[in-house]
Amino acid sequence: MRNKQYVLAIPFLMVTAICNAQDTVVHNTLTYDPDKLKLIPDKVFEFGIPMLFLILLLNTIVTVLKNRADQQLKLKMVEKGIADETLIRVFKESNAVLKLQPLKYFLICLSLGISFIIIHFCKEVLVNQSGYFALGIILVFTSIAFFIYYRILQNKI
Repeated sequence: MRNKQYVLAIPFLMVTAICNAQDTVVHNTLTYDPDKLKLIPDKVFEFGIPMLFLILLLNTIVTVLKNRADQQLKLKMVEKGIADETLIRVFKESNAVLKLQPLKYFLICLSLGISFIIIHFCKEVLVNQSGYFALGIILVFTSIAFFIYYRILQNKI
């Protein structure tokens, strides 16, 4: 008997609560101001996006020129008939660099992620700032990532 009462009472109470919840008006004030409490200040984007395009452009140019020079060097070495040991050493160095390319990009993305997390935790310091602190954090962690990559590269070659 009691179970039947509970089975009937619970849905009615739930419907009543749902109806009352829809009728009540709650006035919430927005305590978060998106213009003042930005995760990454505008100055970072003003400096960062042109720097990113410049770095990508320079990296592309350097990579294309390096690949062409390496290919021409290898062709000349094969044409001149240089010893097999020298050829193996030259090709081994270029293969080591190619194998570590994913590691380089992983370290860069990891450093950017860590720097964004630190910027997020330091957002109270960054309120109404110009963004140089955030840009400095990004550059420091990216520099550390490149340093780690080139140390690993030196050990592999």
